[in-house]
Amino acid sequence: MEAVRTELFDLTIVGGGPVGMFGATLASLHGMKVKIIESLPELGGQLYALYPEKPVYDVAGFPAVPAKDLALSLVAQMERYRPEVVLKESVETVEALADGTFLLHSNKGVHGTRAILLAVGIGSFLPRRIPAQGAESWEGKGLHYFVPPLDTFAGQHVLVVGGGDTAVDWALAVAGKARQVTVVHRRNEFRAQEDSVRQMHETDNINVVTPAEVEEILGADEVSGVRIRHQEKGSHELSVDAIIGGLGFHPDLGPVKTWGLELKGSTIKVAPESMMTTRPGIWAVGDAAFYPGKVKLIATGFGEVGIAVAQIRTFLHPGVSGLPHSTTLKNKNR
Repeated sequence: MEAVRTELFDLTIVGGGPVGMFGATLASLHGMKVKIIESLPELGGQLYALYPEKPVYDVAGFPAVPAKDLALSLVAQMERYRPEVVLKESVETVEALADGTFLLHSNKGVHGTRAILLAVGIGSFLPRRIPAQGAESWEGKGLHYFVPPLDTFAGQHVLVVGGGDTAVDWALAVAGKARQVTVVHRRNEFRAQEDSVRQMHETDNINVVTPAEVEEILGADEVSGVRIRHQEKGSHELSVDAIIGGLGFHPDLGPVKTWGLELKGSTIKVAPESMMTTRPGIWAVGDAAFYPGKVKLIATGFGEVGIAVAQIRTFLHPGVSGLPHSTTLKNKNR
């Protein structure tokens, strides 16, 4: 079979979320010819597609920053170095060639590259749905898993379901617009960051109901209430105007699962000292990567990108180790 002729890049990053974009910035900064491929219509990943207005609290230098603003800042930072950006294209298979390079086959074409960095996050965005009677029939009628602009909830009583960072962060964000927010969680303990949980309990218009679950969603054409089953006090009805499902998302790596990489559940095993997968020439960072002690934070992903890019540079240029300090580099803004 005749080889496919395609432009060869030093590094192709699969995933245009915050970690992928920062990877493109660092790799471009250090002289690599970079391409970034994202399946969504815009860059930003979860920050932009799932919760653009939710504040992000765990990025160094920002007391709090709206997710959309952080995403746009990362886009602007990356665009200074003009990597090639491919949107609305899903990478399906990887082919290793005899010369050590790769061909990435997508749903629209073929991309040639010397190295691959996977920054695919949790993969596809499949929400964990509320396990309440008939809940599926209320999606789009007041039940939200992908949250609309916060002004939508102005003056409303909003119910938030869940006990992790997603639920608590949404409760705090919505409380600035809503008349009342009620958080329902099946356990007394919350899994969210301690400071966020503290803020939630101290916010006047947030009421926390635990240990309890949503038993049924009530209403005619739109959500008008819920039946809550409290583990100690029994069931009662509560009038609400909207419900936010904050139970997180089911991770699904999609086609990457078939690439011959060693997996740990829905994540990719990497060596923490290099971030390389079990397949030479392919690295993984961010929420997609697994190693003992892994902590899933944006800040962690940014650090992993630094490790990976250093190793990729050595991979591409044997004999060259590590990265020069950023302050020693010439201005590569083109």
